[in-house]
Amino acid sequence: MSYSSIGKITGTHGLDGRVVLHHQLDDKQIWNKLPHIFIELRRESYIPYFIEERKVTGPDEVLLKLDEVDSVELARSLSGKQVYLEDSVFNKLKPKAVSANMIGFRIADRKVGELGIIDDLFETPGQVLATVQYKGREVMIPLVDATIVGIDVARKLVQVDLPDGLLEVYL
Repeated sequence: MSYSSIGKITGTHGLDGRVVLHHQLDDKQIWNKLPHIFIELRRESYIPYFIEERKVTGPDEVLLKLDEVDSVELARSLSGKQVYLEDSVFNKLKPKAVSANMIGFRIADRKVGELGIIDDLFETPGQVLATVQYKGREVMIPLVDATIVGIDVARKLVQVDLPDGLLEVYL
């Protein structure tokens, strides 16, 4: 099974083992649907934790009460750990958040395959453009809901489905 990173536990809350999760998911309602998360306790060791309670505290922060984490000491031991979802669940969410930390990500088209590495991102009204060196030319790829298939933060990969003829314009 493969996993996608969604964020990091940044601290504890209260004395009953609640943790603060800083995440990159756009949909605040998703927390009502998620039964569990995976926490990377050791390198590439993903342990499932069932969510007993959740409280969205901001656009990128949620307070979680996890099964079997019932003390501040146990919660503190999870602080700083990366949090993941199974790829199958993550891909259904299709996070569309394009952020500046995506420079250096690989970008791949559904039909063409690997296009290159994102050199830079430009924000224009209504869209974000990524520049990529493709076949020796600089190509600008629109990163909008219509073109983004998925973003795999763990693998540093942006999957897109580009309109026919877009790449040919640059070549």
